[in-house]
Amino acid sequence: MKVLNIHIDDELLAEIEKRTTPDFDQNDVIQKLLKKALAPPLPTNAPKTNLEPSPTVSTKNSILPFIQSPEFKIASGINKYLAVLEWVNKNRPKEFQKIEDYRKGNRIYFGKTQRQVEDSGKGINAAQIPGSNVWALTTLDNRAKRSLLEDLLLIFNFPPGEINAVINSLPDSGRHRRGNPFA
Repeated sequence: MKVLNIHIDDELLAEIEKRTTPDFDQNDVIQKLLKKALAPPLPTNAPKTNLEPSPTVSTKNSILPFIQSPEFKIASGINKYLAVLEWVNKNRPKEFQKIEDYRKGNRIYFGKTQRQVEDSGKGINAAQIPGSNVWALTTLDNRAKRSLLEDLLLIFNFPPGEINAVINSLPDSGRHRRGNPFA
C-alpha cells in the first residue's frame, strides 16, 4: 500500500468528519467517496430534458470533462451548482455576463451583492460564485437547481447534450421546498 500525504481544506474535512463513525474512519470515508466518484454512473431518477441524448466532447469549451472529474462527482449539490456557474464564468465570460438578467417571477437569483439577492424573499441565503463578483441564490433544492441551470445553459447557448449531462449530474436531494414531497 502506498501512503500519500494530501492537503484537505476545512470544508471538506468537516464533511469527512460528519461521515466517520467509530468503525468507519476518515481513510475509509475517503476511499469510499473516491470509489463512488470513479465508478460508472448509475441510472438516476433525475428528470431528463428532451434534448440530444448522449453528450460527446467536441470542443475545447465543453463542460463535460469538468463535470466528469472525480472532484466534481463527489461534491454536494450546492457545490456542484456553484462550480458549474464558476466554470461558465471562467470559460465563457461573454455568456456569463447574461446571468444578472435572469429572472423567474419576482425573485432575484443573481446579483452584485449578497443583500440584493437575500432581500428578494424571506429565508433566502446567497453565496458568491467563486471567481466572480456575482452572488447566487443558494436556498434551493436540487430539483430547483437543475431547472435553473437548464434555463441558464440554454441562454448561454450550450449544446443540448451538455445541458443534459450537467442536469443529470445533480441527483434529487429528496427534499422539496413546496408541494408534494413525493412528486
